[in-house]
Amino acid sequence: MLHFFYTVHIPLTFLRERSYEIYEYSNAEIVKWAEFYLGKKTNFHATTFLSGKVTDRADDILLGHPTYVPDYDKPPLGKFLRNWVKDNALEPDHPCHPNTYIFMPWVPSFPIEWTLNMPFWQSQLLSAQKIFGLCGKIWYDRTLSLEDDSIQSQVKHKLVHINMGVAVQNIKPYKTSFNAIGDRGILHISNLQTYKGFETTCLSVMGLDVLLHVAGRVPEIPEGMVKTTVQGQEFIFNFLGAIDNTDPFTNQWIVENYDFYIHTATMDAQATVILENCARGLIPLVTPESGLVSDHAIYLTHDPNENRQIIQWALNLPESELMKRSQLLREQMIREHNWEDIYNKVWDEICADIEMRKQQEKHHG
Repeated sequence: MLHFFYTVHIPLTFLRERSYEIYEYSNAEIVKWAEFYLGKKTNFHATTFLSGKVTDRADDILLGHPTYVPDYDKPPLGKFLRNWVKDNALEPDHPCHPNTYIFMPWVPSFPIEWTLNMPFWQSQLLSAQKIFGLCGKIWYDRTLSLEDDSIQSQVKHKLVHINMGVAVQNIKPYKTSFNAIGDRGILHISNLQTYKGFETTCLSVMGLDVLLHVAGRVPEIPEGMVKTTVQGQEFIFNFLGAIDNTDPFTNQWIVENYDFYIHTATMDAQATVILENCARGLIPLVTPESGLVSDHAIYLTHDPNENRQIIQWALNLPESELMKRSQLLREQMIREHNWEDIYNKVWDEICADIEMRKQQEKHHG
């Protein structure tokens, strides 16, 4: 049996009627497609990374995200104690179950927003047999080039690169035309944490004849026109609130009103929202550090002055050029970011690792 430790919620609550026919938010997508595809390989048990011991069977497989507990050490209850990696060790002095694998977004230096909420991440990474890193190729290559005392450098020999998935077949509608020059819209979606590079996004659009539209789960920002100050300069953007991927009217509205998706992250593994909006047909304006690798994207830098020139050029591209990029991007999402191939790779790597260790035990036995 394969035990899949992912999300803070009980994953089975995500699986509803027609669940495989709709596009949900990323954690739900990760869990349900893991069950769909890995469940064809072996018995599948969806659980949460807040779980403790779930098995004492030596042949089971444990695959999951490092324990992630927002505010885990805050009063009044104290530090979180369950550690699914350590708790499932078959012997008290072992660091983990022999078939333990980590599955997580990956960058060569984890943002503080991650590590503050992962109480056991270092020991869990060191204990696992393999680490399946959801990320752009840029982060896999940069991790392999590390030669320091970081945990990422210490575990780089375990790292297996995989793409984040997107169920393109469930993202409908998608763009079949672009707005006229002068009426084109730019969208950004994120939690606006530091590594998302939102300040650079604002500065890159500032002064252009286009309004930046922003969406995300950021309760402290009111919906509507927001006035803010960025490096001493006043900037206004339109905040849309959270986006519901399951709402067909929302998807239709995005496709009709927006032509470009912008993301100027400094250390984003492979932003799911970029992939989703490529599947919708929007043209990505992204930094390489946003995690997308595509010949059809338009790449930005971390210099807002350079970016303004690039964005101005993009806003004036003929519709035929945008349509060509749009169609090729959607095809790329289907070809390179489909969950079936991703989970087949995960399964094949796990099986190969288990078989290799069995052969080593025979040789040394």
